[in-house]
Amino acid sequence: MNNLGKICDEFAINIIDGTTEEVRFSENTIDLDSEWSNPSYSVFAARGRKVVETSFDSIESWEDKIIELSKMLENAPENPDFHGINPVKFDYHNIQDYRNEDIHAMAGEMIRGALDGGADRAAGLAYLHNLRNRVITPWNDQEYSESSLELVVRAFKGGNSGQEALHYGMDSMGSADPYGAGMSAARTAALTHKKASIDEGKYDVVFSPYTMGAVISYNMEFLSYYSINAGLSPFLDRSGRMVASKYVTIFDDPLDKKGAGFTPVDQEGTATSRVNLIENGILKGYLHSYSTGRQSGNKSTGNAGIMHPMPWQIHMAGGGGNQDDMIAGMKRGIFINNSWYTRFQDESNGIFSTVPRDGVFLIENGEVSGTLQGLRISDSILNILMNVKELSREEKYVKWWDEIHSSIMPYALVENVNISKGF
Repeated sequence: MNNLGKICDEFAINIIDGTTEEVRFSENTIDLDSEWSNPSYSVFAARGRKVVETSFDSIESWEDKIIELSKMLENAPENPDFHGINPVKFDYHNIQDYRNEDIHAMAGEMIRGALDGGADRAAGLAYLHNLRNRVITPWNDQEYSESSLELVVRAFKGGNSGQEALHYGMDSMGSADPYGAGMSAARTAALTHKKASIDEGKYDVVFSPYTMGAVISYNMEFLSYYSINAGLSPFLDRSGRMVASKYVTIFDDPLDKKGAGFTPVDQEGTATSRVNLIENGILKGYLHSYSTGRQSGNKSTGNAGIMHPMPWQIHMAGGGGNQDDMIAGMKRGIFINNSWYTRFQDESNGIFSTVPRDGVFLIENGEVSGTLQGLRISDSILNILMNVKELSREEKYVKWWDEIHSSIMPYALVENVNISKGF
């Protein structure tokens, strides 16, 4: 790979290799059990302030890609926002830790739990990732291996559904409870079959960790300095100011090995660490690479993406509450177990909508009085965060498809959430 240094001043190579095993089930039956290896290579190269990036899936393409990168650098315009790749040499413990888990048996346990919990049928999947990661720059050559597990189950009872979507890292796989996940999803689906309806308007809402995970996953991108610099963030010019209620503390925690988002080194070789983002409602700072740190007079937070810093594993700290007590204290409100399809109408103000599903219930006088359909949460992230009034002690490691990134979330009571009708 030395020939890369001949065409550029700086570079960062990221290599991911290893295996992924998938078991999928539907209609209470396992219908897919497969394993694959999908190596991926990404190369960032800079010549002065000209920057280019490419990715490919075979080392056999290396020489062709070097030629392609050289041509791209010749034609690339200068990027005034690029200020280099981190030149510091980092030392850290080289983690080599693979796990073997019987995810075929886990899929069977999710089905059994769903049926024992009262569901008519269940669908879902289990993933086991055993991956090797390597980051190479002119100053660092760092490698680590990791294992992670994902369990997803949707349970169906009549026309209702419930879902659990959990992730586990190297320090928590032994505590995975696929049977309990199936049963919990089924209990949500079977909670009530009485239909209810509401008008559009403002409601107090209990967000499950999945709903909170979906909302936070999408909106924490706005704490990347890339979004701040582009002027496309509701957190612009708010560092040191209240952006949430005093109950809200959020941090990026890539070194938590209980989660699938464990990442000891970022994409330019910087060692990662816990990064406080919001503390007791106050915005503490933004996510930085070395380049964005130099641009803004800050240090790297270990979140490269060289041009676009990114969170690794967001953790919203729990409080002292209990989700059952939150519901019991509601005169008239809503419980939302999950949400899909989060989309933005105005990124600079954080205005978004998302579709509640897999357990959406009207709460009256502290009790579930019916199921709700056709709703949307139509609000802004600042309103949601400012109106958090209580958080549960319980936290879940949640992850689902592209909707919920690897994160750790509590239940949250949020007041005055704007609810609209989707259909």
